[in-house]
Amino acid sequence: MRIHALVLLSATALAAQDPLPYLDAPAGKDPGWSVTLGARLMDYPSYLGSDTARTRLMPLFAAEYDHRFYLGSSRVGPGFGGGVHLLRARGFTWDLGLGVGDSRPESRSPLLAGMGDRGRDVFAGTGLHYRVGGFHAGVTFSHGLEADAGNRATLTLGQMLPLASRWRLGLGVHGTWADARAMTYDFGVTPAQAATRALLTAQGLAGFTAAQVGPFVPSAGLRDVGGLVGLSYQPKPRWVWTVGVNGGLLQGDLRNSPLAGRNDYLGAGVGVAYRF
Repeated sequence: MRIHALVLLSATALAAQDPLPYLDAPAGKDPGWSVTLGARLMDYPSYLGSDTARTRLMPLFAAEYDHRFYLGSSRVGPGFGGGVHLLRARGFTWDLGLGVGDSRPESRSPLLAGMGDRGRDVFAGTGLHYRVGGFHAGVTFSHGLEADAGNRATLTLGQMLPLASRWRLGLGVHGTWADARAMTYDFGVTPAQAATRALLTAQGLAGFTAAQVGPFVPSAGLRDVGGLVGLSYQPKPRWVWTVGVNGGLLQGDLRNSPLAGRNDYLGAGVGVAYRF
């Protein structure tokens, strides 16, 4: 196994929508495995648009074999995934892979009452990334494999700035577009769900207003835009500590969704990782 300079931008953010979890190491000629293991303590919204938060200690894992196959933070969408680098040349990386996102049980927020528990998202996708020096740009396209999960595209831009011999500052921006099916999957309320929510309200089991009951069908468009700030410290060649914040704003008619308790989101975290 060979150590690579895999620089973690941040151990922060929304677990299912961490747009710039790390910058790649430059492609080399050495075969074998490159692995990063660690943990991160995170505080982030229960789901995109939620008015409640979750605090969790989560494992951090990234692995790459022969600079071609990877596991870890998904490179084609949010969450954990794996895949293959179809192309890696002159700073460009073209990826194809599968991913698993977060679940959304009703217990995450009172606003989800009557929506039913939703399992983990499963998606396939592709991504094109470009890196030169400390600059990184990428665009990913993901297709939900669950019924009515829809399609999403995310654009990311980031810059890693050396502050000292062992300190680096990471800055990034990101935006996500979703089609009507994906918007409805995450923010919509179907007529059947609205009927359940109305019944819960009538029984005194939920405190929804008429507007919060639904139904609600959002249109396709820009879902959210946000930014990322992360700081990393490398006390020894194999160790790295990270701290960071990721925040953003919902866009368009999503702000009127009965499931949107907030129009903004903010996640923060600290982490430690070991590379071997």
